[in-house]
Amino acid sequence: MSDATQINTELNASETQINTEISFDNIRDDSTEINPELRGEGEELITDEIIGDRYVVEEPLDVKSGEADLYICSRIDEKDSGKKYVAKMYRRETAIKQEIIEKLLSIDSPYVAKLYDTFEHKGFTVDIIPYFKNGSLQGRKYGKEELLETIIPDINEGLKAIHDANIIHRDLKPSNIMLRDDGKHVSIIDFGISSAAEDGNTVIITRTGMTPEYSAPETFKNVWLRESDYYSFGITLFELFCGYVPYANLNSEEIEQYLSVQSLPYPEDMPDILRDFISALTYKDISNRHNKNNPNRRWTYDEVNRWLDGEDLVIPGEGIGNVGLGAMPPYQFMTETFTDEVKLVEALTKHWDEGKKHLFRGYLQKHFRGYNTELERACRDAEKELNSTNGKEDLIFWKTLYKINPKLKGLYWMGKTYESLPAFGSEVLEKLWNKDASDFQYYNSVLNERILTEYVQMVSSDNEKVLSITRGLEDLYQIEETEHRRHLRTYYRMAYQLSGQKLFYYRGNKFRTTGELAKYLESVLAQSKDDFRAICHEFIDQYGNLDLQLETWLIAIGKENELRSWIQFIR
Repeated sequence: MSDATQINTELNASETQINTEISFDNIRDDSTEINPELRGEGEELITDEIIGDRYVVEEPLDVKSGEADLYICSRIDEKDSGKKYVAKMYRRETAIKQEIIEKLLSIDSPYVAKLYDTFEHKGFTVDIIPYFKNGSLQGRKYGKEELLETIIPDINEGLKAIHDANIIHRDLKPSNIMLRDDGKHVSIIDFGISSAAEDGNTVIITRTGMTPEYSAPETFKNVWLRESDYYSFGITLFELFCGYVPYANLNSEEIEQYLSVQSLPYPEDMPDILRDFISALTYKDISNRHNKNNPNRRWTYDEVNRWLDGEDLVIPGEGIGNVGLGAMPPYQFMTETFTDEVKLVEALTKHWDEGKKHLFRGYLQKHFRGYNTELERACRDAEKELNSTNGKEDLIFWKTLYKINPKLKGLYWMGKTYESLPAFGSEVLEKLWNKDASDFQYYNSVLNERILTEYVQMVSSDNEKVLSITRGLEDLYQIEETEHRRHLRTYYRMAYQLSGQKLFYYRGNKFRTTGELAKYLESVLAQSKDDFRAICHEFIDQYGNLDLQLETWLIAIGKENELRSWIQFIR
C-alpha cells in the first residue's frame, strides 16, 4: 500500500528494511513488516490440516499480521471441549529467537498472552497462543475511568511480567493488546521482534520491526530500554483516548527529526490526570533513569503503580522541585499569585511587555534572592546585558524565561505560545493558505532574531537535523532582499519544513502528490479550457515565476532537482 510506514530507507544492503513494499490484503496501517522472506503460494495452512502433531487447523483468522499468517485451531485431544487457539505461522524462517521463546514460556501472567506451544511446520516457526474472540484494542476508544480502572493497571502488570523475564517488547501498540473474553481486561501479545535484555541493561540493535509512531526517541538511535516500552505505553494511551496517534501525519524520518523538540499535541478535552500521566510515560530525557531520587526521568512500573495507588508524584520536567529548591514563595503578577516557576513563566510569556518590566526593573531578581541564587543571578545578568546592548530586550527576556524554567519545551515568543516547532509551522501554513498577513511582522521578528535556532539549541542541542533546517531558514531570510515576494517564499519554506506537512492547497483542495494535482488539472481542462488557462497563469506569471506555494511544496515533497531543471529550461 502506498502509505505504508517506511523506516531506514537508506540502509546498507545487509541491513533490515521495514514496510518497504507491504502488499498483504486488508493489512492495517500500523502493521509491522519484519525482514520479509515470504513463502510462496500453496504453503498456507488449510482446513483440517494437522500441525505440530497435536493441533488441527479450523479456519484462517480474519485479522492480518505483517509478519505471520493467523489461523484458528484446536487441540486434537480437546476436540470436544470447544477451546480455541490461534496458530501464528511466521512468514520467514527463524522468525523468533530461541532465547525469547524460552523466556516467554516461563511467563505466567493473565496480562501477557500465554505461549502454549511452539514448533516448526514446513520449515517455518509456529506459535500457539490464546484465541481472543473480542480482538485487539486497535480502533477502540476509552474514557478516563476505563483507562484508569483496567487498561492502565493491566498493561503495567503485563509490562512488569515481560520485563521481569528480561524481555523488551519493542512494539507495544493497540493492535498488540488484546481484549480478554470478559470484555474488560487486556493481555499483551506479539513478541516477534522482542529482544532479550541483559540484566536489564541497554540493548543496542538495528531498528528492526519498530512502528515509528509509537517509538521512543532513543530507539531511533538503535537503543532499546525497558523505558522504551513505557514510552510506547504512553502513545498507546494517547490513541486509546483520542482515537489517533499524535504523529499520524509524519513519516519515520520526520518523527525522528522533530521528536526531541516537540511536545505531544494534547487535545483540549483530555483530562489533566491523563495528560500528566502520558507526559510522565513519554518524558524524553532518559539520562537520569538510574537515579531513583531524581524526578526528571521517564516513569516505569514502580512510578505507575504508586500513581495508581493515589500517591502524589512529581511529573517529570514539571512541578515543584524540578526548577527551584522547593515551594516558591508567593509572587504577585497581573493580579494573580504564583507559587511555582512553571506557572509564573507561562504568565510572564502571555503578558510579554508587563513581564519585561518585572524582569528589567529588578522585581524578579529581588524575589528569587534568598530562595534560588541561580535564578537570582540569571535575572541580574539579564539586567546587566540590557544595559550593555541596544534594542535586544525581547531576546534577553526570552532567554531568561528559559533559564527560570529550563524544562520549558514550548516555543514562547512575543506573547504567543506554540507547543512545538511543528505546531508553529502548521499555524504559519494555515495562515498562508488563508492569505492572512496579520502575523508577517511576527514571522520577521522570529527569523531576524534567529529565535528558531536559539530555541532548538536550548531544548535539543544535539538535534543536528533540525538545527540545520532552522539555520538555513534564518540564513535565507537574512540574504533575501526586503521585498514581499522573497520574504513570502521564506515563510512558505518555514511552514513546510517545520510542520512536516506535504500538502498543496488550492481552491479548497489539498493535494499530496504531483499525480493528484495533475489529475485535477486534467479534469479542469476537460471542463473548461479558459479555466485551465487561468490556473496556468496563476501558477506561472508572465515573468516565468512559479507560484510561491507551488514552488516550496515541490521542494517539500522532494522535487527540487526537477524544479531546478524546469527553471533552467524555461529561462
